[in-house]
Amino acid sequence: MIETKRQGGRWSSRLWQALFVMALVATVLFETAPGASANTIGLLTGRRADAMERVDASRILLMNAEGESADIVLGADKKVTIRHDDAVRYATSRADEHVSELLQREGVDVGELELIRVSVSETEAQLDIGSNFTYYEVEAVPAEYGTEYTTDYTLAKGETRVVREGVPGTRDVTYEVVYADGEFVSRQAIYEGESNAVPELVAVGTLVSWAQDGDTIAEVVKNEDGSGYLLMNSGDSMHFSRTMDVKCTAYTTGYDSVGTITYTGTTVHTGVVAVDKSVIPLGSTMFITTANGDFTYGMGHAEDTGVHGKVVDLYMNTYNECMNFGRRSSILYFID
Repeated sequence: MIETKRQGGRWSSRLWQALFVMALVATVLFETAPGASANTIGLLTGRRADAMERVDASRILLMNAEGESADIVLGADKKVTIRHDDAVRYATSRADEHVSELLQREGVDVGELELIRVSVSETEAQLDIGSNFTYYEVEAVPAEYGTEYTTDYTLAKGETRVVREGVPGTRDVTYEVVYADGEFVSRQAIYEGESNAVPELVAVGTLVSWAQDGDTIAEVVKNEDGSGYLLMNSGDSMHFSRTMDVKCTAYTTGYDSVGTITYTGTTVHTGVVAVDKSVIPLGSTMFITTANGDFTYGMGHAEDTGVHGKVVDLYMNTYNECMNFGRRSSILYFID
């Protein structure tokens, strides 16, 4: 009985020796086999993950970091999510640790055609490992200022002046970036945002001294002293020094002994008006419209006489025009 126990002990000892030798041989064979992962080897052999080859910085893509090295220092205690194929793992970065160093420490096996895309915030980082990437970057690019124009009814027509200087700015451009099989394919702008540049503002003068034929008043701008500006529907403007409320009548040649030569010696034509020279000086230039705005005579020049007080006689080409006009309350704008 005692002898049997001794023999059983020797067999047990020999069995454990045989198993140990088999495990040692299997470990050596597996370690030298092509394609064995660093993590698996580390588990079988006790080899440290940081003994693996460090990933080259050229294979690391840092989002929105034009011209900056992608192998950045993550900083201490940043929560890192690593996505590789369908697997997800988590790590915590150490002080002064680069992306490549973290991957090396974690024993992440990056294939020859794979890249690492890095997205970083203040407290977290995400590392995506793969061969094909399409992502979007936003870059602020310089933007020149443009020029905007406005009108200035006080400035002579055709003249300009700079109201506000332009200031250059930037605009956000969104790029689509494509990598395939670990190689860069393209980076194309797909959207441009609004520029924050301040445009130059240039005023263009509209001021004239004589209205176009048929032009009418769009708006009257009055000053406290009685002067002001007529803003015309054509876009022109005229300055008036004063206004006068009058009664207007109409006359033409061939009636009431009216000839073709005015008091001042000019030939009668549309635009000639007869005035009381004690009320309105001869040579005065006026823009004339009825008080209710239903009729615009337009530009008038005081060249004739034959009326008294605040009455103005407007020359017209035909008798019928004169009869249709009759006698109307009107406003004279004295043009400078």
